[in-house]
Amino acid sequence: MKLDLVEYCQDKALPSEWRLDGCQLGNVNLIVGKNASGKSKILRAINQISRFLSGNESLRPYRILQEWKLTFDSDNEDNKKVYILIVDKGQVVKESFTIGSKNYLDRNESGEGRIWAEKLQMEIEFQTPTDEVAAFHRRDSIQHPVFDDIYNWAISLNYYQFGTDLGRKNLAVAPPFKTIKKIKLRDTDNVIDIFKLGKDNLNPAFIEFIKSDMLSIGYNISEIGTQTPSGIFPDEEKEVSLEYIQCLYVQESDLKDKTEQGLISQGMFRALSLIIQINYSLLAKKPSCILIDDIGEGLDFERASAMIELLISKANTGLVQLVMTTNDRFIMNGVPLEYWSVIERKPGLAKLHNIHNSKQIFEDFKFTGLNNFDFFATQFYIEGFGNQEQIEQ
Repeated sequence: MKLDLVEYCQDKALPSEWRLDGCQLGNVNLIVGKNASGKSKILRAINQISRFLSGNESLRPYRILQEWKLTFDSDNEDNKKVYILIVDKGQVVKESFTIGSKNYLDRNESGEGRIWAEKLQMEIEFQTPTDEVAAFHRRDSIQHPVFDDIYNWAISLNYYQFGTDLGRKNLAVAPPFKTIKKIKLRDTDNVIDIFKLGKDNLNPAFIEFIKSDMLSIGYNISEIGTQTPSGIFPDEEKEVSLEYIQCLYVQESDLKDKTEQGLISQGMFRALSLIIQINYSLLAKKPSCILIDDIGEGLDFERASAMIELLISKANTGLVQLVMTTNDRFIMNGVPLEYWSVIERKPGLAKLHNIHNSKQIFEDFKFTGLNNFDFFATQFYIEGFGNQEQIEQ
């Protein structure tokens, strides 16, 4: 199931209203915009609703009015899926789910609604708590199997903030001191646990893909693994012995000694962490949607460009949908305009322009002879989008 269109609004009709318009997504997407234009906010809005739909987060902490409309698989009208959720002060105001012309879920602010029962082949009335998302809490593979697809999309979505350390400061604890539990793949700080899970369950392809991908972006690694870090000492007040503390290490081909994660450069570790986690998702056949904020942050031009090329090649296999953000000129110049969505910022509005809704402007720019960054940095796109609005009006 592929996400095609995102419509989002918070604090509607209030002075603090912020709305997203024109967020039409393809298989590969690069959202570009100036600082404070809404790039990160867009990814957070997508990630947030995925957490509601996967049961990873409660509505209760959120005290603002939020509205989502997600459209999936819109290339086939009979199979087009539309999910709507409106939440105010931690309570569901409206929720609905349709496939084609058929309504499978419709509930109101009281928690009352109607839901399609597959086995009974009829709509039935239901009542659910007002602070619960029915699409998650009413999941039932017998009576309500239609919710499985949207749940699987949500549970498999991963959100990476490339400008953070992506788990570099986190160590892992090996058994027997660590309670065996399901690894939270959505927690990007769990990179050591995810690596060990992949090594144990997907070996040897998993390790080879990591080394190959790192080489493609300029890091020649002959070995990667986990070991007890040399730079920490056991704490006598804790029950965990030093021998059970684990960190990642890499052996670079041109160095004699292994490099532990604490000594790996921030840019290199970000790339390594992202490559480990994406390869696990793909090889474990858990692909969905990958959101990457500030892609390439901390990498030099060549490595940032190579990272983008690597990610696009993985997305073009059709196994994953890729949505990235940046305001870096090198990244922009390395990504074809066909994948771009440019944010036009207005008061309370982030309006996205892309090949889907502003095709002529993107096509015209190809004949200017300028590079991609000039499309963003000059007045070309601003004036073009403004003229387009006048024509549409």
